Amino acid sequence: MKKLMQRGASALAALVTVFAVGFAAVNAQNNGPGNGFQVSPVRWPITVEKGQTDTSLTISVTNPSDSPVVAQPVVNDFVASSDESGEPRLILDEDTPAPKNSFKKLVSRLDPITLGPREKKDIQVTITVPEDASAGGYYGAVRFVPEIPNNTDVTNVGLTASVGTIVLVRVPGNLTEKLDLVQISAATKTSDGKDPYKAKSFFTSGDVAMITRLKNSGDIHVQPFGKVIVKNMFGKTVQEFEFNPTDSVGNRASILPDSVRKFGNDLQKAKWFGRYTVEANLGYGDNNSGLLTARTSFWYIPTLILYAIIAAILAIVGTVYWFIRKQKARKQHKHDVNKRKS
Repeated sequence: MKKLMQRGASALAALVTVFAVGFAAVNAQNNGPGNGFQVSPVRWPITVEKGQTDTSLTISVTNPSDSPVVAQPVVNDFVASSDESGEPRLILDEDTPAPKNSFKKLVSRLDPITLGPREKKDIQVTITVPEDASAGGYYGAVRFVPEIPNNTDVTNVGLTASVGTIVLVRVPGNLTEKLDLVQISAATKTSDGKDPYKAKSFFTSGDVAMITRLKNSGDIHVQPFGKVIVKNMFGKTVQEFEFNPTDSVGNRASILPDSVRKFGNDLQKAKWFGRYTVEANLGYGDNNSGLLTARTSFWYIPTLILYAIIAAILAIVGTVYWFIRKQKARKQHKHDVNKRKS
């Protein structure tokens, strides 16, 4: 069980980078004074049984500036964004309905903390899961927003970012892990920052990439993995790569419940020519219980060769057309001669 908990904990660690962007946490920690608080840990994955309370999360908040500030804790739920990028979307509007499994409802009240210049304090977060709670994932963040005391010279305070810790709560129970393949296709890279990969099945130039779209229809995050193999028209493997590989700290990207995530993979540069088949064998879930297989294909004919092929086809068609016309003319001439003789 401990091993499964550790795997579940690491499953969403790839979200750390995304949230570091959303909260500017990394920038705040690296840039020093004038850019907000320093907060650790950046993430906290835990498993809490129904009817239990967990107090293991202690967040250290540091004021890197030379002026006193008040750190106001703010708790938010988050869900997957709709652009299939995998980036979480914080629910900031109080009027927005909370998700079915609301992390915010599990967290006890947090009081503001006053920090002197360069001072660090710890704040303990209490998470309580009711007996009647649903099993599954509860995803949220504990952020810290700076407040300026009345007696502080605001010209000396340069706090520009809210930072926080993402918390990934797993409530055990009868969990459903279900991942569906929405699309697998060859693709080309674009300059669109929001959607850098576009599906494509016929290439005449440029590099080749792959896109894989997966939908999580379960009630807990999943961490897909596997291998993708590219074969040429003769069945020979020309490239293969690991799908959703681990990062520098051994984590893979995850897919949140009720969301689709689009993965893009650049293929190595090669002298492409002909028809290629792509085979993907993917797994997911605890004990690798879920399996997905998929296959697609694409054509790559370089522009010059394509022009040469078109020219050859036109030449053949023209030759056949000329030959047929000549045969018809010959037959017509023979028919006219025989007609005159008769």
